[in-house]
Amino acid sequence: MSTQPPKTAPSANDSSWLSAVSPERARSSAPGASSLDAEAPDFAAIPRDKTGARAAAILALYESDLTNRPAIQCIDWIATEIRLSKKLQQFALALTSDAENRRSELDRHLNRYSRRSTMAEVLPVIRNILRIAIVEMELFPNTRTAVIISEAVKLAQTFDTHGSGRFVNGILGAITRDTARE
Repeated sequence: MSTQPPKTAPSANDSSWLSAVSPERARSSAPGASSLDAEAPDFAAIPRDKTGARAAAILALYESDLTNRPAIQCIDWIATEIRLSKKLQQFALALTSDAENRRSELDRHLNRYSRRSTMAEVLPVIRNILRIAIVEMELFPNTRTAVIISEAVKLAQTFDTHGSGRFVNGILGAITRDTARE
């Protein structure tokens, strides 16, 4: 029986709105770690907009990393819990599906831009933020690159406060310069 006080939902003005994954859990990459089902995220705190859809895709990939359950199975439940609209659920599903199907390819691509570590060494949640950002750049070319990068940095800062936002910005900025995507 836990003696921890109940969590309160962050306010809409709270910059750390996504309390879905504790910092300790985000740093864990141990296979077989508990699933998100066992440690329920505060889905009510996640916005019901494109940021929330991106967060849902990241959480689905993250849960898949921890449980070896297909991310496609995870995204339906997560998107429903967040209460995303059908249109946003389709957006989250497209991001999740493409990222899951191309994990190895995306990681090889990202490894070319990481000077200090391979994607296998990067925090799982940060690795999934990078995967989702690249997939979004490819699948949704009408979305401005600056918006995609800004959202990825914001999510990285929300999930991890140890300089991950700068890391994500650097990797995505380098990819953008090399591919000349504006």
